[in-house]
Amino acid sequence: MAAKKHHRHQIRKKGLPPGTLIYTGHRIKAPSDVITVLYSVDHAEEQYSYPTRVVKPDADQVLWVDIRNLTDSALVEKIGQDFNVHPLALEDVLDTSQRAKLEEYDNGLFFILHAFKYQKESLDLITEQVSIFIGDKIVLSFQEDPDDTFAIIRKRIVEGMGRIRKKSADYLAYALADIIVDGYYLVLDDLETHLFDLEEQIHHEGASQTCKERIFHLKRLHNIIRTKIVPLRDALSRLYRSGNPLLDDTNTVYLRDVLDHVSQILDTLDSQREMLSGLESLFHAEAANRLNHVMRLLTVISTIFIPLSFIASVYGMNFDNMPELRTHYGYYIVLAVMGTLMIGMLSIFRWKRWI
Repeated sequence: MAAKKHHRHQIRKKGLPPGTLIYTGHRIKAPSDVITVLYSVDHAEEQYSYPTRVVKPDADQVLWVDIRNLTDSALVEKIGQDFNVHPLALEDVLDTSQRAKLEEYDNGLFFILHAFKYQKESLDLITEQVSIFIGDKIVLSFQEDPDDTFAIIRKRIVEGMGRIRKKSADYLAYALADIIVDGYYLVLDDLETHLFDLEEQIHHEGASQTCKERIFHLKRLHNIIRTKIVPLRDALSRLYRSGNPLLDDTNTVYLRDVLDHVSQILDTLDSQREMLSGLESLFHAEAANRLNHVMRLLTVISTIFIPLSFIASVYGMNFDNMPELRTHYGYYIVLAVMGTLMIGMLSIFRWKRWI
């Protein structure tokens, strides 16, 4: 198992006024990638850059601006100013230690959730904060990593697949959240596979140090995932019941569906945590069983040597009146008796299955 690197957020905003835009994550500083998609029922236009002039969607259009890599705080600030995003929301975009939440502003809804990437080789979990701002015919998405998580959504828009081009901006925001939640199932499936492999390893190899490390590591990963998803359920529940005018009543059924998926994922997490607790108990039982086996073996050896030590100590007392000491074959007779006694005791222990 590869060594894990623990990234700690440095407190670099102490004393600064609210709304100060400073990226607090640990990603390497690099230029941000911006993809702008303007679509309607009949047409979709995709642009791989941020326009110099702000595009205002028509009544039948929706504008989606996707920003990947948040180290360019100046660009994030410009986009926020162009679309009148509240400074506190922009501050939360760049503060990547946020929990999942929903904030309502005068001109839109601001939503934060987390995406997970699981590396099977190193058994490491990478978390990414994703922020979504929903305005009037406008959706802004901010991804912490440069990976193109929403490529499949853009493909559906450009090719006219599904309902996105027929729906309003809130449905697009739902689609973005839904694809992230669907990714949780893949991560949990991989974790479940590791749990079954670990169970087989404990049954066949017993309580090894590697098993102990993997159990501890998997428990840590489950705790991280749970702390990210539990607030997401609360945020989605608030969004579903908010009744905000930006949310189309016909789309609330889709929000309810993704909320149900999050509840299912939390149930799966609880089941896997119980399985981990069972594996931990099995590990301790195997360790105790191994210790008992060693102690039993040592006890058998001690029990065998007790009478042999007694015989040897008797003939080591050197009293004058000990006729056996003057027997010509006494040494060999005593050795034969001791050997016979040892073999007899081993046979009895074997018959009783103590060894």
